[in-house]
Amino acid sequence: MFDTWVLRRPTFFILPSIVIIVALLMSASSPALSPLSLPQILTKLKTFLPVSYFNTASTAPISTLTTTTSTASSISSTTTSQPPKMPKAPVYFFSHGGPDVQYNTTHPVYPVLQSIGREITQKVKPSAVVVFSAHWQPENVGPDEIHVNNAEKTDLIYDFYGFPPHFYKATFPSVGSPSLASHIISLLSSAGIRAKGLTRGLDHGVFSGFNVAFPPAKNPLEVPLVQVSLFNSENPLSHFKLGEAVQSLREQNIAIICTGMTVHNLRDMRFAFGRSEPMPYSVSFDNAVKEAVEQPDPEKRKEEMVKVLKRADAREAHPWMDHLMPLYIAAGAAGADMGKQTWTMHEASFAWAQYRFGELPEEGK
Repeated sequence: MFDTWVLRRPTFFILPSIVIIVALLMSASSPALSPLSLPQILTKLKTFLPVSYFNTASTAPISTLTTTTSTASSISSTTTSQPPKMPKAPVYFFSHGGPDVQYNTTHPVYPVLQSIGREITQKVKPSAVVVFSAHWQPENVGPDEIHVNNAEKTDLIYDFYGFPPHFYKATFPSVGSPSLASHIISLLSSAGIRAKGLTRGLDHGVFSGFNVAFPPAKNPLEVPLVQVSLFNSENPLSHFKLGEAVQSLREQNIAIICTGMTVHNLRDMRFAFGRSEPMPYSVSFDNAVKEAVEQPDPEKRKEEMVKVLKRADAREAHPWMDHLMPLYIAAGAAGADMGKQTWTMHEASFAWAQYRFGELPEEGK
């Protein structure tokens, strides 16, 4: 290095400095002497010092200084460079089934939800999860208000009837995040959506499917979980807007999971009891939803998803649209990211389509 080179040759600076100072003093103290030019000073220096001194001085320091400057530039470049931008967390739509889904280990959807859960915990590795469930539409409020669970710990809501006693003893360990809930409320307010925080338990639209995707003993969800309501309406554009309002959460690696069913007709279930053959609308409507969701252009996707609700079989597939609205939230939160159906099944008066919007961290590199 340059400083080491100088220490090995202390005369490099000391002797020339003395000669230059003496020469300048001589020229300044004697009017008869004209000021010395730099070449003249160098000529006088050569009378005091050997030529080898100048040869060494003219080469070694320059190369050393060049290296030092280059290194400093490299360090500066490294210091000022920005860290690589993290990919946005994907958005998921779960067809969650009924409260029996967590106990029916032989149902075809069971290993599918397990696989999606492992994908989320092992590949996405989210910092938190925000969930929208078909089973939370605020009551006694207008169609333009959203509620956010801001409790750190809450019980489960057994929002179903007529099932075996052990269904009402189900558990799902989770921890909320008041700070994340507050941030979500702020995002919604900034988007012109009325929102307020409150304490509420997790309904079976969350805990039943999550017990399959994130079984506490094998694949626990060890990050904060915050549930957000739907609107108390069937307006698809409102739910698109709701998804768009929370889209930025994905940039913080927060996974958004929306749960419902792509076909959900409890009324017709009694006619198909004990049979798995799908109703005609279970197939036709689920296929139409897939075609709309997988449109590559986000504006075209929104347009086609709205058109789906005007189909002749729409009210057969969904006498009430609560189980389909979460899919519109997911599409809104996806922004420009494409949607992909990862699995589906047509069973009686239901369809079990699963969707992912956006890429996994290792994809698209």
